Amino acid sequence: MNLYQIFYQYFIYPVIGYQYQYNIYNTFLYGLLFVVGFILFYYLFVKNKKVIIDRYFLLDLIILTTIFIIPRVNIDLGYTIKTYLLFTPLLELWILISFLPVLFLYKYRKYYLYILLVILILEIPFFIFGRPINLLPSLIFILLFSILIYLSYTEKLFYLSIFGEIYETIFSIISVYYFNLQSEHQLLNILIFQYNNPLLFYGLKLFLTLFIALYTKYYLKDDLRNVIYLMLFYLGFLPGLRTSLIDILI
Repeated sequence: MNLYQIFYQYFIYPVIGYQYQYNIYNTFLYGLLFVVGFILFYYLFVKNKKVIIDRYFLLDLIILTTIFIIPRVNIDLGYTIKTYLLFTPLLELWILISFLPVLFLYKYRKYYLYILLVILILEIPFFIFGRPINLLPSLIFILLFSILIYLSYTEKLFYLSIFGEIYETIFSIISVYYFNLQSEHQLLNILIFQYNNPLLFYGLKLFLTLFIALYTKYYLKDDLRNVIYLMLFYLGFLPGLRTSLIDILI
């Protein structure tokens, strides 16, 4: 097998073939790109004070991510035709590109938020109209999303970094226990379904997140600290948001 065949098998086909998207190779690469992206963000924007992670920055990120996750969930639930353009890593690429105005036109981030809110408000009715809604996940979503907005608006980054993982954990457990859903991560499926202990797995993830957040709080400088808080938050929030919306409509 040559290099092109290896790259196609482990990086291209899992996306365009709509199979399990994640394997040990692309998971490592996506994780590496995720970390490198935040390192570049720190050195290019935060360290030199071009960007401050404030309430409008956080709210822009949350609303923008929601806008892109909704059509992805429509694909997951079979409401719209599948397109690999909304699968990882292309989905994250569109989110990044759409977030560039916040980075390069930072002083207008507040007005960009207004635009994103209008788009989201127009998008929501098409997402929920005429579809059965699960009451319990919906109520939990409203509660947790409200807390998420509060923590973002008050710029409580330390708590937000932990809450992102809590958000994902709660909805992932709902998916496993109440809807018997499997993850796109094959390793995760093995740990959850073969050993039948999702609480242990998500508990370990939450513990690791808490450990990193506490270490960051007491041993790192403010600017770097905030970037790591943001990275921890988004690492939980991005998959957690998708899972929560699936739980609501499945």
